[in-house]
Amino acid sequence: MKKDQSGYPKHSAKNDLVVVDQLNRSLENFDEAISFEIPHPSFFEEKIKIQRAETKRKRLRELLFFTVTAAVILSFLFFALYLQPELFLVLQVLTVVFICCYTVYVKRKVKMCHEQT
Repeated sequence: MKKDQSGYPKHSAKNDLVVVDQLNRSLENFDEAISFEIPHPSFFEEKIKIQRAETKRKRLRELLFFTVTAAVILSFLFFALYLQPELFLVLQVLTVVFICCYTVYVKRKVKMCHEQT
């Protein structure tokens, strides 16, 4: 190739068209090699419906479990309050002690985790 006065090779329009053609072919080959389908929006809508149904089912199960557990605990506490008030007071004190110990345990655990990182 001949060089112009600046020292750069001269470009011809023909060479530019060849390069553009080669780039286009390479990009088309790339598109064919790495092609993927985008799912139809109805696919995503169906997925959302399924996820909502599962979430609703899980929440209802958790609510039922919570309600039954709460009913059993409250029944036991009312039973203890009316039939054995001393047992009720002992349970109240043990509950407060348990909550305090658990809080201290969790704070220590969190502090140890923060110190390790």
